[in-house]
Amino acid sequence: MKLLGAVAGLLIASACSGGSGDTDPDAVGAATDPRTAGPASVVERFHASYGHRGDHAKNPSIRRAIRRVAARLADLQADTIGDNAHNGLFDTDPGDGGWDFIISPSATQHSTAASPTNLFGAIGLAEWAAVDASVAGNRALVVALDAGTRLQRDPDIDSPPDFVFGVLLGDLAENPGFAAIARQHYDARRTAAGGATGLGVLIRDGRHARNEDGLIPYDLGWLIISAVALDAEFPGAGYGGDADTYAKLVVDDLTSASPRFNLADPAEGFYVTGVAWAQIAAAHRSARALLRQIRTRLIAEQHRDGAWGNNTAEPQDNLQTTAHALQTLALTDAAGADVQRAERRAIDWLLRGQAASGGWVDAANLELPLVDADIALGLLLARTDVGDDGLLVTNARSGAPLVDPGAAPASGSTVSHAAPQP
Repeated sequence: MKLLGAVAGLLIASACSGGSGDTDPDAVGAATDPRTAGPASVVERFHASYGHRGDHAKNPSIRRAIRRVAARLADLQADTIGDNAHNGLFDTDPGDGGWDFIISPSATQHSTAASPTNLFGAIGLAEWAAVDASVAGNRALVVALDAGTRLQRDPDIDSPPDFVFGVLLGDLAENPGFAAIARQHYDARRTAAGGATGLGVLIRDGRHARNEDGLIPYDLGWLIISAVALDAEFPGAGYGGDADTYAKLVVDDLTSASPRFNLADPAEGFYVTGVAWAQIAAAHRSARALLRQIRTRLIAEQHRDGAWGNNTAEPQDNLQTTAHALQTLALTDAAGADVQRAERRAIDWLLRGQAASGGWVDAANLELPLVDADIALGLLLARTDVGDDGLLVTNARSGAPLVDPGAAPASGSTVSHAAPQP
């Protein structure tokens, strides 16, 4: 895949491009092996995890879980291509290629309401990844193409995951038009904000004004990944510099005397999501000491059952924060035993919680397609197999083995969900 090599090369350059004082004293350049790499390999890790078809998610329980959630998301899409949702060729959904934000677990199709525009890429990525990993087949591919087609038709679909989704879908479908559309939408949003710095500051300060400081690293982390993906597809256009800009905004805030998102304050709104996604910026800046500090906090917050809560006010097991922790540990891990153990425990907990429908239901008896997709993405990124995988240093593991996803569900999550990307 041409994108894979380009991203790896770009990453080595971009990860070392911070100015003096921008990284920790022990920062080093990017490693080249995504399975043993240092923290600078975040985007290489993203593409390496997705880029080798059939090379991961070999465990039957994980494969079955991903296949079931891919089918669930297909059922819930407001499809425009034939009857891919299997709810009749002439149905009552809006036919816009998207998903509802919150649904009843008993729902079998999209509602009659229009789909929020900020879910297309975030959910489409899970379907794309399932196809790329050879876990799901043509139906999932049609779902991804349906979401990508809506991306082409609606300029308001311009959230950070939309951009990387367009690039990767274009690569998967051998259709560069999807990447070109993603570029157009990104350029328009960046221009409207007065440049990359303006866009990053706008998102950062908007989250802060709404007391959602934990979502600052989340939003800007997706912008980092998207900008590097765009730079790989369109080299020389300056997108790599944009990724550096977004990462620096996060790191500067984390290390400031009065940070908006305070790593030392577990009472922050969306605290665990913020800690998890802060790893992405620290990794991109090759800020090893900061990354170790962030990761130590994240792993310390993990519950004994493998889940994470939201913050001190909402400490109950939370599906989405657990998915975010799993995604970002997988994207930035350096094969440490503590990271491997945390990932394995999170996977166990998530698999136990999958409902018969293929989705996940929270403690309020609600289902969010976005959370279903977040979990699928985390399972695919971690690509962990029982007894035989490329992540683990050894095959040993304490605790129970992975269970069949049809087993009794784990405890539900709280109802505090990260808002979709602005």
